[in-house]
Amino acid sequence: MKVIHICQRDDPDTGGSLRVAEALVREQRAAGLDAGILFLYGSPGHVAAAFGEGIVCLGLKSSKQAWSGVPALARALSRLKPDIVHLHDGIVWPRLTLMHLRFPVVMHSHLPVRDSDSRVGRYLIRKTTKMLLGISLHTIETWVKDGYRPSKVHYVPNGVDFRRFGILGADEKRALRAKLSLPPDKRILLWVGRVHRSMKGSDRVERVANLLPDDMVLVMVGNGPEFQGIVERNQPLIKSGKLVMAGSISKPEQYYKAADDFLFTSYHEPFGLVILEAVASGLPIFAFPVTKGGGAVLLLKEFGAVMLDDAESDPVIASIIAGTKNRAEDRQKNLNRAHSKYSWKSVAESVNEVYELALNKTI
Repeated sequence: MKVIHICQRDDPDTGGSLRVAEALVREQRAAGLDAGILFLYGSPGHVAAAFGEGIVCLGLKSSKQAWSGVPALARALSRLKPDIVHLHDGIVWPRLTLMHLRFPVVMHSHLPVRDSDSRVGRYLIRKTTKMLLGISLHTIETWVKDGYRPSKVHYVPNGVDFRRFGILGADEKRALRAKLSLPPDKRILLWVGRVHRSMKGSDRVERVANLLPDDMVLVMVGNGPEFQGIVERNQPLIKSGKLVMAGSISKPEQYYKAADDFLFTSYHEPFGLVILEAVASGLPIFAFPVTKGGGAVLLLKEFGAVMLDDAESDPVIASIIAGTKNRAEDRQKNLNRAHSKYSWKSVAESVNEVYELALNKTI
């Protein structure tokens, strides 16, 4: 079976959808499938370097080139001749290409349907998608409510790559911190994601950064629209070493392995892949309430995150973070649970079963 995953850019700032596509391709190739990724925008990056063959970039600059992108995508797919086209983003214009091609389309729904989404776009998605993969029950509910047939929707949660994310011994951890220019003797609180306020809660990250005790450092991995503002507003913290702005990182697993704790701040999170990555790295999780909903709500509860309250005073939040140490017993329990439910191998097997359904012409 030949599978072509379609993503936006070969760029770590693309977010969780690219991490999912990357992990699936790795597992699918290991299982004997001919799997690759087609990027709509930009040039080859870290994924192309890691996988080599099977990575295609259309090279479009943005969606403003959609009219030239429609025939370019058609030519690329006609040349590649996939058995399955697996879409990872809700971009509308590729659907215009797929309307006229006969490839079965599986869509990975990383985001729920929103009222602000285009009606035309939602129609094209329903019209061209054979099967839909929902990463959380909340996401699935929004698609069914929008008119998508329940029989064509499958719940497939994201997974975590235990070969990439894991726990280091003390000496290895010390060496890794030196490599990353991180302090060897401080307690490191890690945050990973797109630096965005309304969804990812970058304002909460700033608040915590200003509350940490002297023996703790907050490391932010990722980029986004709020990145420069945080840098400008927090120069004293950055200069003192209390806040480290690592920026875009193609191998975030190194920072997980070097950290002691994880901070989750999203107001809305469809799944919460970073939660699984933290658990796989043995990190206790501090989290603010996911007030706008999403699958992360259940993940935080499942893995026993220490919850922080926006309404609490600064001293209370500071004391909770300072007083909660690494819990070895909870760490092992969480690791066992993650291994049993969220390995990429089992996720890929579930996805492959959906492919088989999509190839069934009677459905």
